[in-house]
Amino acid sequence: MKYKVSEKRAEFLREKFFEYSFRGIDLDLDTLNNITEPIELDFIARNHNYDDGNDILLKIIENPNCDLSTIKMIFFRADLDGFLARNIESEDFELISNIVANCKKDYYQSERFYYTPEEDSYKLDFDLDKANSIFPKILFGKSKGRKIEPNFAEFFKQRNIPKSNINIEKLADKITIRSAETLFEYDFPNNFKIICEQKINQFIDNYKFPQNLKSTFSISDKLLKKVVINPQVVLKNDNTTIILFLFNAKPLRMENALTNVATIMRNEFSYIQAFFQITGVEENFDKIRRIKSNENWFAISRGMQVKIENFQEEKYLKILITEKGDFLFYFTIFSNSIENLEYEKIQEQIIDHINVQ
Repeated sequence: MKYKVSEKRAEFLREKFFEYSFRGIDLDLDTLNNITEPIELDFIARNHNYDDGNDILLKIIENPNCDLSTIKMIFFRADLDGFLARNIESEDFELISNIVANCKKDYYQSERFYYTPEEDSYKLDFDLDKANSIFPKILFGKSKGRKIEPNFAEFFKQRNIPKSNINIEKLADKITIRSAETLFEYDFPNNFKIICEQKINQFIDNYKFPQNLKSTFSISDKLLKKVVINPQVVLKNDNTTIILFLFNAKPLRMENALTNVATIMRNEFSYIQAFFQITGVEENFDKIRRIKSNENWFAISRGMQVKIENFQEEKYLKILITEKGDFLFYFTIFSNSIENLEYEKIQEQIIDHINVQ
């Protein structure tokens, strides 16, 4: 019995089942029904895009090889609140009802993997007391399984934010990102020009990852390109490039949800080496500078010297991040000179131009 999906197999499962309706293909029921490895069923369910509907989940929960931990995950990510309020009229009525029916007849025999809803950033809110009184106790029991760490590609995929959750407006002089609870505005500094999306896409298509990518992170450059999240905006002047990414902050937090931006940044130092080689760092590199500006905390890394395969000359790099709600606003600043990355420059070009509410 496996506890890990190989990268080759993961790529096959993605091609078969991930966002299949968006690509205009039918759900491959023959392949799905012939899957016997519980970890593969868990992998498909864990990475399911709910805009694809519930057809694939309805098949997974009827597979006798499906692990109880996977059932718990599907259950807690379903619209339990809608089920409790509207019952048969709720969107996930069939899915939840079938899980409940199977649990009552002890259909799921094994709990090999670890799952707890308290650590699942994708679970939906519901009335816990009411749910406890209605649904089978086995769904709320303490996990007995083994914890599985996401592979490298999964980790980056989890950073993505569904487009339906945000509204992004790009103008010539600013970018505005809105959600139901968060407003982020960045007024572009003077003397910077916006790089068009066509050039950004061309750069990503031609990007060369470090030569040790596969041996260090067990992932191919082809697969990593598939899960890379494009930046929201790229600004450039004669000596500095500012790149803004928008990530889902939930998967980047610690399990106790108390992680601050400095902790998130320390974790990033290992992951970013999949994209370029760090050849040198400033003294006391592990000490993150935390700045409070307009009631928001920012974390700024110390300087790094990096080798990017697409360029002959090495670059200098700093990272600036701030978190609000479930969003992580992530700036990567490159320059040919470390002097252009001094704190005063970053404050003048980025921090002073940001409004977060």
